[in-house]
Amino acid sequence: MFVRTKTTPNSPRKSIQIVENRRDEKTGKVKQKILRYVGIALDDKEEAQLKQLATEFMANMLIAQEATSPQTTMLTALDEESLKSSIRNTPGRKAKKRIEDVLPVNQVTLDMIEEETRVIDGVHEAAGHLYDELGYDKILRNNKYNNILKDLVLCRISNPTSKLATSNILNRYYMKEHDLDAIYRTMDHVFDKIEDIKLTTFNSTNKLIPGEIEIILFDVTTLHFESTEVDELRKFGYSKNFRFNTTQVVLALATTPDGLPIGYELFEGNKAEVKTLIDTIDDWKKKFKIGKVCFIGDRAMFSEANLEAMEARNYNYIVAAKLRSLPAVMHDKIWDENNYSTNLIEGDFTWIGEFTYDEKDIACLKKPQEIKRYRELLGQNKNRKFVVSYSDKRARHDCKQREILLEKITKQLDKTSNSAKLISNAALKKYTSSEGKSSNHIDDEKITADAVWDGFHGVITNIKDGPGNDNFDAAYILSQYRRLVKIEDCFRVNKTTLKMRPIYHFKPERIRAHIAICYMAFAIVRQLEYRVKLLKKLSIANIIEELNSVQSSIYIHKVTRDRYRVPGSFSNDARKIYAAIGVVRQLDAHPLL
Repeated sequence: MFVRTKTTPNSPRKSIQIVENRRDEKTGKVKQKILRYVGIALDDKEEAQLKQLATEFMANMLIAQEATSPQTTMLTALDEESLKSSIRNTPGRKAKKRIEDVLPVNQVTLDMIEEETRVIDGVHEAAGHLYDELGYDKILRNNKYNNILKDLVLCRISNPTSKLATSNILNRYYMKEHDLDAIYRTMDHVFDKIEDIKLTTFNSTNKLIPGEIEIILFDVTTLHFESTEVDELRKFGYSKNFRFNTTQVVLALATTPDGLPIGYELFEGNKAEVKTLIDTIDDWKKKFKIGKVCFIGDRAMFSEANLEAMEARNYNYIVAAKLRSLPAVMHDKIWDENNYSTNLIEGDFTWIGEFTYDEKDIACLKKPQEIKRYRELLGQNKNRKFVVSYSDKRARHDCKQREILLEKITKQLDKTSNSAKLISNAALKKYTSSEGKSSNHIDDEKITADAVWDGFHGVITNIKDGPGNDNFDAAYILSQYRRLVKIEDCFRVNKTTLKMRPIYHFKPERIRAHIAICYMAFAIVRQLEYRVKLLKKLSIANIIEELNSVQSSIYIHKVTRDRYRVPGSFSNDARKIYAAIGVVRQLDAHPLL
């Protein structure tokens, strides 16, 4: 039996009641039964008076129960006044402290307070603001799980680690208390909303880009587990991280040339890269507002079958070409300086040549396999062309890399010339030859044959010049291909900065939820980088470091136990980050509830 105060929303009315907890015999749940209504209070004074009256009623009710109870008690009988006194002094839930009850900051001196803890503000203030702006705050319907999801995403940016460690970090550095079970329940809800997360992310990217998205960078990578268990998602396959002793999944990622996310798909660990492409593109075309598409990717992603499939769908592409594997007649054209003109590509002086299908080339080819290869690459009806560039800067780089590699090979050959011990090294095969079964030596002819390709780089594309495509000249095509390095940087951010892998979950639903949470974090940091660079160019690592440095100290009053937040230092770079996304930081000390 106790006194309960029930408030009315948007009204000063407070209902004072005497209630008692009773367990329902059918359901086993504890419910509160109202024993008596005491009255309605319109202010604090009336509330205190009604609570005192409720205490009198409770005392009388307990005395009446004691008198009519058939069960004897071993305790001595209490008179009415002593019973009322005991009820008044019975410990219960403390009254909720209001901000006006806290001692004002201007009345607090340093000798009255001591530091309780220190918390990180920057991530939740800046990245948290962007989280809400992107629409992630509406992903889940339940406010509790929405708040947990937000904290998980922001902690993935600030301190990426396991879910157990995340629970401890949120409590220690952010004053956010979430138990591990609640975090896992949140992940289960995230799994049901993965498609909503993808669409929300795409829409946020689309808002920053006028018109429809036309240029897409596409690549895949592998994410490994600390496990050898195989299931419907975790498989053994070719690992880009050279973790062949563990299972993995394949992640396909697409971004804009600025690195802003467009979409992702997760595949089984043994699915070949080239098989992920067409299904993913078709799926995105159905879900997202994507116009005429130009895909830019590495040659490994685009098999001949994939190129033909994209051409059948009227997709444009710019793909790296393996120049050395072309028929000899193409080599002669590539090495002929008369086929090139000069241009500047991102400040780099470059020689550019374009090569298309030519029936005269067929007559120069003698081997059937060369003719077949030529028709496959530059078929008359495929409208493809090779764009080849040469630059002295790249030539010097290629030469230097070969010299470094030859120096390493020489050191290895000095230790042993046994080819059986060196056969696994691809570079050794490229620059060495064997004499008999037990010796290797550096082959000067192979080095010379390799050196003629220094400085050359080529792409294959189906983009045409002419009406409607005046901007798609050879220089433009090559400059767009150079942006492919951006998606490599995206994988580095996901793997290293956000620590998407290794993955410790084992249930397919939790694995997919983990990737979705990391993808949300990736979208936020890319948006931060994109917006901040308008004021100052900062890397993602520098942005996160600056936000982690924006902290506050929590002080507690030694007597009243009131708590106060005192903001710490605020660097110029942090100010620019806040200004870029329109957030104003409160720099004055203020009390906390």
